[in-house]
Amino acid sequence: MTSREYIAVTFTIILTILTVNTNARSWDLAVVIGRDIEFFARNQTLTGQAKLAEAVALAGIGYDDATKTMFFSDTSNKNVSIFSSDLKDKNFTLKPLIKRQNKSHILGIAFDMKTRTLLWSDALRNVIMKMHVPVDGPPEEPIVLHNLTYRSPRGIALDVCNSHIYWVNSNNTNPSVERSNLDGSDRITVVKENLYEPIAVAIDHAEEKLYWIDDVEGLRIKIERSNLDGTERELLVHNSRQQPVSLAVDHESIYWSDMVFRAIWTISKNATAGDVPTEFHSYFTSNHDVDPTGIIARDNVGDVDCAAIAKKRHKTSVVKSMQMVESYNNLITSTEESESTTENSKQCLNDGAIDEKTGSCRCKLGFTGTHCEINHCHNYCLQGSCSINSHGLPQCKCSSTFVGPRCETDLCKDYCLHDGHCSVQNDKPVCTCKYSEGSRCEALYNNTEICEMYCTNSNSVPNSISVKLKCRCSEVNQRMLQMIESREDDEYRILLPMFGAFVAILVFVIIVLSYYVNKLRRRPRIKKRFVVSKGGITPLTSRPQLPDSQCEITIENCCNMNICETPCFEPKLCTAMPGSNSTKKEEKNSLLDNMEENSW
Repeated sequence: MTSREYIAVTFTIILTILTVNTNARSWDLAVVIGRDIEFFARNQTLTGQAKLAEAVALAGIGYDDATKTMFFSDTSNKNVSIFSSDLKDKNFTLKPLIKRQNKSHILGIAFDMKTRTLLWSDALRNVIMKMHVPVDGPPEEPIVLHNLTYRSPRGIALDVCNSHIYWVNSNNTNPSVERSNLDGSDRITVVKENLYEPIAVAIDHAEEKLYWIDDVEGLRIKIERSNLDGTERELLVHNSRQQPVSLAVDHESIYWSDMVFRAIWTISKNATAGDVPTEFHSYFTSNHDVDPTGIIARDNVGDVDCAAIAKKRHKTSVVKSMQMVESYNNLITSTEESESTTENSKQCLNDGAIDEKTGSCRCKLGFTGTHCEINHCHNYCLQGSCSINSHGLPQCKCSSTFVGPRCETDLCKDYCLHDGHCSVQNDKPVCTCKYSEGSRCEALYNNTEICEMYCTNSNSVPNSISVKLKCRCSEVNQRMLQMIESREDDEYRILLPMFGAFVAILVFVIIVLSYYVNKLRRRPRIKKRFVVSKGGITPLTSRPQLPDSQCEITIENCCNMNICETPCFEPKLCTAMPGSNSTKKEEKNSLLDNMEENSW
């Protein structure tokens, strides 16, 4: 790869030629969709639109406000992965920075103007890369900032005032939001608990807040924020049926791109529970046949006044400290007074006492107001019990799976997947899986189909497999199983009599056939009576004329046609066995001899 070579590629203008005046702000929000770039004002007005002729599928977008240069990543371009464009150039010349590499999928891009460093995340190569891009001259060779094997890094963002880079790891087996210095040192995990698949991250420099968007099982999205170190975590948006891609924040609002509705959504940074996002711009009915992807807000990628932000932070810290000191002094003063038992003490509630000098109520720790009617613990702890500490301030003891200063965060909410049971141990959610495995029960057993078959009919799977799979049939499946078994019982009650009748008929036919076969096999034996002449003159087959000179013989089952006038009726008697010819001759000769003796 020779990143020092530049190839000129032209833009084709669709609507207007976007001219950038260094003294006037021409756009607040930039969106890439397909090979197009669209620029919007904060009031949703489209201020410019351009098409990159050589682009295929734009994904990430970054901006250098000092030189008015934009950086883009292309996930489908066969030649270029990252390229830049000078917005001051009316010819809209496109310059490639990184040539296409195998197994590369760049989704997040960020540019640090202070060090003139371009950073990007590669979800397929599992790395965070950086490259120095000077104002004049070619860029330097890219180097690996972080090797994130099996973590699938996606969105990245820069905290320019503190020189930190933030990124999200989208691998659902180990999702997290991480941070490090721009040189790669001091890498820490900022957010880890109660995440499913974080997609994008953004930094609000003015408020010094970290924002991220989480795609929960592809069904719901959560937009959350916290301090830059991950503390004071808040849930802002919990919407459904969206597939987010990119996230941006300006001084007033939050923006994100959505592939399901093919739209840009927005909501106020100060949104409260129940607030609904509004559609900033829709591409559903436009001429685009692709979905919006990368999005940036100029407020947080432009020239950030870090000095003013630090001054504001210091002022806020001082005010909070003074308020705490004043509150503490008031509480100490109230504790130094003894309780009054006079008649006027009845005017002070919650065991408050009348100050004899001023006539006002001196309240006990945890109460305030003219008559000590305000309880600091009232509705303070959202999920748990409240108590007053030694400084008179409320503190919460959270119950169940809730944590936070006011027990406002449920660590187990949407944490355990596939019907896993969640519990909290050492302030961290722990899952007990039923028919899956993993830290969040995210991986089903490989025998899921067998488990489903077992839940449908428990008799079809051996007990050893059912115990291993830990199947649990739902009530619906059990009712369906009962219905199926009832239907099978009805069918059995109809089929069994029919089958019995068929068997009875078959037995009767067999008995009748057996009777006739045995009857036919019992054939009568054939007897033949012949009268033979004593003189031997009359032929053996003829009867003699004189009754005094004749005799009578009987021949049974004879098969010799020289003697018998008719053939045998039973074939087996005519079938000669081996070695039986001599026996028949002997029988014939013996018969003739007897005839001759009788003739005499």
